[in-house]
Amino acid sequence: MSRLFLAIALFLGIFVPVAHAETNREMRETRREEIQEMRTERLEEREQIRSKVAENHANRLERRFGLYYKRLSNIVDRFQARLDYLKTQDKDVAALQARLDSIKVKLTAAKEAGDKAITAFKEIEPGTWEVQQPKLQAARDLANTARELYKEVHTLLKSALKDLKLVSKPALPASSAAVEQSQ
Repeated sequence: MSRLFLAIALFLGIFVPVAHAETNREMRETRREEIQEMRTERLEEREQIRSKVAENHANRLERRFGLYYKRLSNIVDRFQARLDYLKTQDKDVAALQARLDSIKVKLTAAKEAGDKAITAFKEIEPGTWEVQQPKLQAARDLANTARELYKEVHTLLKSALKDLKLVSKPALPASSAAVEQSQ
């Protein structure tokens, strides 16, 4: 009987650690699979977040560039109305009209560049960083180009408005101003 117990103990002693080792391997493999799934989920979440950020940025750019275009085109329209009024008063506004026409062309180019940038940001689809990064960089470059064009239009408008003021209300000679004030 003791031999039987000894044989059973030896038999179980040999196979129990082997069975235990097999369950440990299975548990490790299961854990590795779970970790891999969690990594994959995190990567997908990051891709979605980057896409959402790009979409939000596109919406901000759309509002911002729309506001720029609306304000600048309103100024251009008022500028054109003032030029038309000065033409009826027989003032020479040909040079200012040419500058205004070039400003209108620049403003249209800025609007088109802004629309391209917005479209580029909206077209960014979920993907790995390696796939999204060049698209994001290209869209960012387009947005910077549009922003620079809007700044250039603004600068040109400021300069043209200063010249319009000179044509609209020429400065009085110093002696005439003194005479005007004394009366």
